[in-house]
Amino acid sequence: MTMTELSPPLRDTLKRLGELEGNALNIFIRGLMELLKECEEEILNFEIKYGVSFEKFREMLEKGDLGDPFSYPLEKDTMIWEDLIEEKGLRLNMVRELEQLK
Repeated sequence: MTMTELSPPLRDTLKRLGELEGNALNIFIRGLMELLKECEEEILNFEIKYGVSFEKFREMLEKGDLGDPFSYPLEKDTMIWEDLIEEKGLRLNMVRELEQLK
């Protein structure tokens, strides 16, 4: 495996840690894991706020159980929550792919 070009200072720093490509891969995976944790925490905040999963929230929203589904607060939360779920899936797939490169 070869790495994409790194700036000399970054490459030198990674080399000081040991094997360049393995360390870079591990650092990248750890960074993605931290971003994944943040994403999961934000999803959990919505689940706490509404007391249900996103799927159940969507059902309630469509039935009008939460009020006007086109109100700004509900539309905003729906878009953010949906984006977080998508982002979580993308990051999770990236971590899986990178783990296979080890």
